[in-house]
Amino acid sequence: MLWMLFADPLMRRLLTPWSEQAHQMLSSFRRDFARARNDPDVVDLVTALCDIDPDFRTWWQAQDIHAPCHGVRHMVIENIGTVQFEHTILTIDEDRHLRLVYYAVKQDGPGRTELESWLHDGAGRAQ
Repeated sequence: MLWMLFADPLMRRLLTPWSEQAHQMLSSFRRDFARARNDPDVVDLVTALCDIDPDFRTWWQAQDIHAPCHGVRHMVIENIGTVQFEHTILTIDEDRHLRLVYYAVKQDGPGRTELESWLHDGAGRAQ
């Protein structure tokens, strides 16, 4: 997810405001990084992201750590517009750093009806 967040231009259009949400996710990752800083794969990920993305490099050096990542995310979905999702993290296996991030459409948020119609009509299915 972190790689997509900083390396995929689509993510910058999907999440709004991107910088706020990306910074929050990076801060959450930094907290987890403290436990995995000796894992070569994790270190390689950080090194690669520092090399390809100036926002990541700057924010990584700031060393911000936030509380667990949960709350509301705003996503701009093509042909629908902005949709709000509530999200939370469920810890599956803390020792292996396995987590499930759960997203649910915010019931009173913008875009809910449009997203439900889009999914119901089959437009959301893979083509």
